[in-house]
Amino acid sequence: THMSEQSADESVKDMARRRLMQLDSWDERDALRKVLSAHKVRTGRCPAHWRDVEQVLRALRAPLDASGAPLDPSGVPYVLQTSSCDVVLGPNSEIIVK
Repeated sequence: THMSEQSADESVKDMARRRLMQLDSWDERDALRKVLSAHKVRTGRCPAHWRDVEQVLRALRAPLDASGAPLDPSGVPYVLQTSSCDVVLGPNSEIIVK
């Protein structure tokens, strides 16, 4: 946070901002996986759509798009992988993958 706020070098600021978003995204995906897992325990299946868990996401104050998909820190919807009951970054996300 200090680097993103204090550096005079714009490339350093951008790198720090992107790393902070990455850390936030890891935490968010962990929380989303818990929501997916709880739904699966309760219903016996993974949610078919984000709308299936939208009430829980709203209760957690997750930012959502119009379809009910939670947004990553860069504002891009996370992708629900129903086959593995997992959540991944969207293809247009600014979040650093590695």
